Amino acid sequence: MSKISFLINKDIWNTISKIIKTSKHTDVAVAYLGTDGSKILPLKRGDRLVVDMSIVTVKAGATNPREIEKFMKRGIQVFSRRNLHAKIVITDKQVLTGSANISKNSRDTLDEAAVLTNDALTIQRAKNFINQICVEPILPEYLKECIKSYRPPRINGKRIGTNGIPYRAKHSKLRIVSLIDYALFPEKEEESFEKSAEKAMKLLENKGQSVLSNFHWPSKPKMADELEQGDWIIQCVKHSDKSISVYPPAQLILIDHYVRNKENGKERYIFHLKSPKNGQKMDWKTFRKKLTAILSTEKKSPPTMAIGDTQQADELLRLWTSKGRIARK
Repeated sequence: MSKISFLINKDIWNTISKIIKTSKHTDVAVAYLGTDGSKILPLKRGDRLVVDMSIVTVKAGATNPREIEKFMKRGIQVFSRRNLHAKIVITDKQVLTGSANISKNSRDTLDEAAVLTNDALTIQRAKNFINQICVEPILPEYLKECIKSYRPPRINGKRIGTNGIPYRAKHSKLRIVSLIDYALFPEKEEESFEKSAEKAMKLLENKGQSVLSNFHWPSKPKMADELEQGDWIIQCVKHSDKSISVYPPAQLILIDHYVRNKENGKERYIFHLKSPKNGQKMDWKTFRKKLTAILSTEKKSPPTMAIGDTQQADELLRLWTSKGRIARK
């Protein structure tokens, strides 16, 4: 018979520590992970952790990237999930879910509550949920950027949301961009472009598995103000022979710009991306069929659009493997 226990405050933290230490494998999803989080969660090599480590959350101080770094050094697989709000600990035979984030404030100050159960169906559904959101692994270069951006949490002087976390606007982590590869790039701009690419190359790490790619815009597009470092881009590129190639998801590492016309002050915007080194492109016909199934609307030609629905974005990202190869179902 399944058992259910209701836990509060100190009992929660004692139970979390106990069930993790006695389990062969543990999965944890928690919205925010603060200072001392790596001590509070005794995760082991091979365990999985999902947190919200978007840049805006790191700048708000809600998730401490130094703690994430400690987990990664211990061999824990860490993923980021923007807008995550769940708090779940899944072990071999139990699942705990409740209100608590992983932080000293939750452990030592706040009144928290949780439920612990060994119900097999609940455990399986919780594991399915974790599998669905383990999509975006935190990579070393992104971790470094988060460490640079991190600011300790503040209350006074900040716009505070209902959960005590600064307000966050809805953000689309994935965009599809329609491009052409036969537009001539002005020779007079080559030096400016090369300087921009050099800056991006300094941000590109893990060069054994990644390459620098980029696309440009003749003026400032709206997405320049909406994109964040680490966002995903799927490029649909039309070639001179009218064929269209759809390239595997690449992550934004830098948006740069320079004056391309000194007379009128017009600027060119360069979007530098980290692309998988041996990525596999998909033809537009195949991608359009999959896109239509996911969005439930047909696109006759490649769109430039943000994918606002997180589930749809995940489905599109999963069309390729983490190495940029077309996924085989």
